[in-house]
Amino acid sequence: MVNATLMEQLDRLSPSELVELRDVIQAKLGEDVPAEQWAILEQRVAEADTTPDDYITLDDWKARRRTRRPA
Repeated sequence: MVNATLMEQLDRLSPSELVELRDVIQAKLGEDVPAEQWAILEQRVAEADTTPDDYITLDDWKARRRTRRPA
């Protein structure tokens, strides 16, 4: 699970800062993540950026899942 404080800091970053952070993370991971997977992630991020109303956050998804589970 990602640290909650870290997630709060991420929420405050601008799109350009998020891209910069992604690039730093990618460089740090090096060959651990294949280029094909990064390409897919970049495509999905671009799609989400152009149509943000079509997507929900992970926290929203988790909340919806919790409300759908039977007691």
